[in-house]
Amino acid sequence: MKNKRILIILIFIMTCCWFLNHSYASNTATVYLSSSKDIVEKGEEIEITVNIESRKTAAFNLSLYFDSSKLEYVSELENTNIRDNHIIFVWYDRQGGKSAKEGELAKFKFKTKEDGFVTFTIQGEFYNEKAQLIQTDFKEKQVQIGKEESVLQKQAEGEQGNNLQSSNATLQALRLGTEGLTPNFDKDIHEYYLTLSNDIQDVEVLAITENPKATVEIKGNTDLKEGLNDITIHVISEDKVQNNNYIIHVTKTANPELANTNLEILAIENALLEPPFDISETNYKAEVSQEIESIHLLAVPENEGASVEVTGKENLKEGNNLVTVLVTAPNGFTKKKYQVNVYRRNLQEEKIYQEEQAENKDKLEEAYQIQELSSDLDGVQEQATTEQTKKYGNFLPWMGLFILAGFAIIGFFKKRKHKKSR
Repeated sequence: MKNKRILIILIFIMTCCWFLNHSYASNTATVYLSSSKDIVEKGEEIEITVNIESRKTAAFNLSLYFDSSKLEYVSELENTNIRDNHIIFVWYDRQGGKSAKEGELAKFKFKTKEDGFVTFTIQGEFYNEKAQLIQTDFKEKQVQIGKEESVLQKQAEGEQGNNLQSSNATLQALRLGTEGLTPNFDKDIHEYYLTLSNDIQDVEVLAITENPKATVEIKGNTDLKEGLNDITIHVISEDKVQNNNYIIHVTKTANPELANTNLEILAIENALLEPPFDISETNYKAEVSQEIESIHLLAVPENEGASVEVTGKENLKEGNNLVTVLVTAPNGFTKKKYQVNVYRRNLQEEKIYQEEQAENKDKLEEAYQIQELSSDLDGVQEQATTEQTKKYGNFLPWMGLFILAGFAIIGFFKKRKHKKSR
């Protein structure tokens, strides 16, 4: 009976703990700050937005802290008080919770005064439509005033192209201020892919041309929105005749796995990919027989929810054929294109190829026969050695004993003769 009571008490305690944790988790929200620009010039204006994620709030009071030596508050919002280096703001839903807010809560405008880095932080209390306090996590935001020379900019100073052809409109290098660009840069590849989290507003791009006198225009790398974005690097040759576009397809999302367009397997039956398949590569080559008019291609995505569409694998002509594998992520809008340049040999090339294969086969068979003969000779020699050992091995110890005995007898007679002479 006593043990039963203890068990009931333990179950009750565990239930209470679960309920408390569940209640806490269900009421927890993230309050974070976003900015209209991550880098702003001195004298410009910038907007800081307060956002709440995962919960709705029907009333709140907050304190937004900033560096008053570098920023001047210029908004004129109602229910706002300024105290030295922070703003106090109060809001409530006059409809009793029917218009509770989720997402953007308020915007505050500042004018920059001095160069440097400034960090905005926030504190406050937030209530739901039942006037219950919402547990909150707060995230700060940093903004740069004035464009300090970045690591990528310093790299650009010591890295310049040396191709002085006036018609050259090709990039020598392409690097970003954030990781994750695929595929690896190649001057002949013009489409790239990048997935970013929602807290990234801008992406720094370093584009170095082969001809240092070519012109580069970069668009779309600032004020990135949630969803799809395209960063375009437009290269114009020195003579203004040639131009090239390098495009980075950017997905900005809170759930990177739903934007997963990677392939786990890419293979062609009876053909080898060049280079071998790698998750960081999207462009490949392959060569097939003259007899093959359609290829069997296997493309398996990492995420089972992604879809794959293959085009160009049938009715192959002699020479180059472009086969495209388009992967669409589970979110339905993020896409990645894999390309395989499949070369189908003509009759003459096929004949030469088959002759080379036959020659290589003969050489391999000859090498194999030589190896087998060498192995046989080694076996015969080893067998002969073994037989000799068996034949003479037992006799050799006795021969040694006879020799030693002979030396002993000769020594004995010499010693006896020597005694008689004395």
